[in-house]
Amino acid sequence: MAIIELNNIGKVFRTREIETTALENVNLSVEKGEFLSIMGPSGCGKSTLLNIMGLLDNPTSGTVRITDTDCASLSDTARARFRNSNLGFVFQSFHLIPSLNVAANIELPLDYRSDSGQRQERVREVAERLGIAHRLKHLPSQLSGGQCQRVAIARAIVGRPSIILADEPTGNLDSRMGNEVMDLLHELNRRDGITVVMVTHNEEQARRTDRIVRFFDGRIIN
Repeated sequence: MAIIELNNIGKVFRTREIETTALENVNLSVEKGEFLSIMGPSGCGKSTLLNIMGLLDNPTSGTVRITDTDCASLSDTARARFRNSNLGFVFQSFHLIPSLNVAANIELPLDYRSDSGQRQERVREVAERLGIAHRLKHLPSQLSGGQCQRVAIARAIVGRPSIILADEPTGNLDSRMGNEVMDLLHELNRRDGITVVMVTHNEEQARRTDRIVRFFDGRIIN
């Protein structure tokens, strides 16, 4: 059963002087519980596709369905709530708030939910699972790159999403730390059944996933 369905997705960026087609006629289904990687050269539209899949951007044309919901029909408020309840995000640059400690960074998604009881217990639970419980009072500047990415993954899963969207999650890490992050994503996928869609340039890591979709010039080529 498809948990994400993209139909005839197009994305055009326009200025007064130029029009750039980032995506053209993209059709993609992601099955529930799948670990999918998206590969292609820089500038081919991978991150744009992930942003549309994550409801962070709107397509110029086409439809997006997630968990059988037509996302185009959602108001801005409903879209934000839907994104917060169903999607977790992991980025190459971590996007941690430097003035907040680890616990507060992990807790952020719960600030926007009405069912966020027992916050401290949930934060500690995911921190222990990811091996960063001893760092909860530290600031991001006091952590290694691998630890920062573990915090970002903890933040992504604290709300118990059904989907994780990861944009180059190992891009700022050395090979050892990168493999550790991949192991964590695999565990979340296999043990918890979370669907994972990952943009990557790393062929070796992509081969560890269930399926590779290759992009070129805004189109799926394989």
